[in-house]
Amino acid sequence: MNRIERLFTIAWWAVIIGLSIYFFLENVAVYLTGFKSTSFINNPFWVGLHLIGGTLALLFGPIQFSKWVRTKHLPFHRLTGKIYIIGAFIAGLSALRLSLISSCEPCRVSLFILAVLVIGTTFSAWWSVKKKNVTVHRQFMIRSYICVFSFVAVRIGGLFPLDFLLDKLTTRHLTGL
Repeated sequence: MNRIERLFTIAWWAVIIGLSIYFFLENVAVYLTGFKSTSFINNPFWVGLHLIGGTLALLFGPIQFSKWVRTKHLPFHRLTGKIYIIGAFIAGLSALRLSLISSCEPCRVSLFILAVLVIGTTFSAWWSVKKKNVTVHRQFMIRSYICVFSFVAVRIGGLFPLDFLLDKLTTRHLTGL
């Protein structure tokens, strides 16, 4: 990997990890500091599972993509991979339940589908490595982490509001422009 590619990769992961930290502080830590929403009060078991599983997946996901960790510390990679898989399964299964009772009714179907994709891609990553197909395993791990990170991307709208796009599209549609 040349120097430019390496700098781009480091910058890319810094953004991903930075957004994950922001997401954690804004959406997970609030539950730990005493804030309780109605979804937490009514479903503490499922929300708690989701917070734990999602935190594990977000925390251990980026480690899985480090070539240095994979090549120099394979037992650590395998351990953190198992933790990631457990976290992704817990987050995905609890997300299935929470999607059915989400206060955002129009979001329920997409959240349900995303939860199914997290479970499916994570299972496929696990299954392929058990079958010793490392290439397919890597491909499904990428897909799994993209699905896990999608939950972060959905929640960072406060950081990067995209309402201006919707306003212009709506205005064009209504005015016929």
